[in-house]
Amino acid sequence: MGKLLIISGDDDFLRKQRAREAVEDLTAGADADALEIVPGDSGELRFDAVAGRLLEALRTPPFLTPEKVVWLRHAADLSPFGAADPVPAAREVLDFLSRPLPPELTVVIDGPGFDQRKSYARSLKAAGAEFIVCSAVRSGDRGAAERRRAEIMDTVRRAGKRIAPEAVQFLLEAVGGDAGVLASELEKVCCYAGEAVDISLGDCTAVVSRTPEAVSWEYTSAVVESKPEAALKLLDIILSPGDSEMRILSVLSGEFQKMIQTRQAMRELGITRVNPRTFDALAGEKERYPDNPLLKLHPYRAFKICQGAAAFSDAELAARLNLIRNAARDLVSGRGDRRFVLERLTLALSAPAH
Repeated sequence: MGKLLIISGDDDFLRKQRAREAVEDLTAGADADALEIVPGDSGELRFDAVAGRLLEALRTPPFLTPEKVVWLRHAADLSPFGAADPVPAAREVLDFLSRPLPPELTVVIDGPGFDQRKSYARSLKAAGAEFIVCSAVRSGDRGAAERRRAEIMDTVRRAGKRIAPEAVQFLLEAVGGDAGVLASELEKVCCYAGEAVDISLGDCTAVVSRTPEAVSWEYTSAVVESKPEAALKLLDIILSPGDSEMRILSVLSGEFQKMIQTRQAMRELGITRVNPRTFDALAGEKERYPDNPLLKLHPYRAFKICQGAAAFSDAELAARLNLIRNAARDLVSGRGDRRFVLERLTLALSAPAH
């Protein structure tokens, strides 16, 4: 029996990447004539015309090769297959694919809008179809960070390299949720690492594009880690024309408020000191403390957050929030130059905790 692979989902970059990889694997070592591509991303063809071309390709036997791969490449929209009354060509395609395929035929279809809840999808699955769903990861989605983390680890592994946990966290926070941008930045990092197997945080900060998220991440990290010289250099980058001083204060305030929440979560778990293995040992506590934010994080991420929060006392965190509030008042009232206010605040916040 032949093979049917359908790759769908709303992550356009990842879906197309997976489709290309699948076709490359299926045609590796095969004759060039073994692959027939039906372009689905041509703006000149309507869906019924694309479905007609796909049907013709499906019905045409292999020529000069023992096997054949038909690829409906990057269809603009697959939802018309699920219409109550699909166009004749689409109905015939579904009929063809719902029966066991000839052993010499492999079919790959990729595009958005394929609804697995529809009856036509269930028919294809009953006939042996394999589905891959590439859904866009949004920051508010449950488990979004873990899914992105898994993508980073998988990409680096396929490149024959390893990546440090702190480098993964930097990419998660600095690059954002766009799969295409993340893939591009990872490619740059792997190239920069050269023949080295291990990718460090330094490798990432050296070559990852200086997006606002990346600079903000580096700036707040430098402040929290008591590195005033680095923090001032990054503040100079952040204070580009038109940037908002209040946004910088909001980022700083959020960071120290997060530390207060972290210290409360640590108390609930009875944690006074942390090490990289602390949260591995607490994996079984999720049922007992279902709302504890630390138990919802990756163990390494939880460790790093606790490590930062443990460097300050409650009084020191409250004092730093007061400094931020006073700086906000100075900026709103116009007392002092904006750069001087923020530089003074950066130095005060970067002072080592006692």
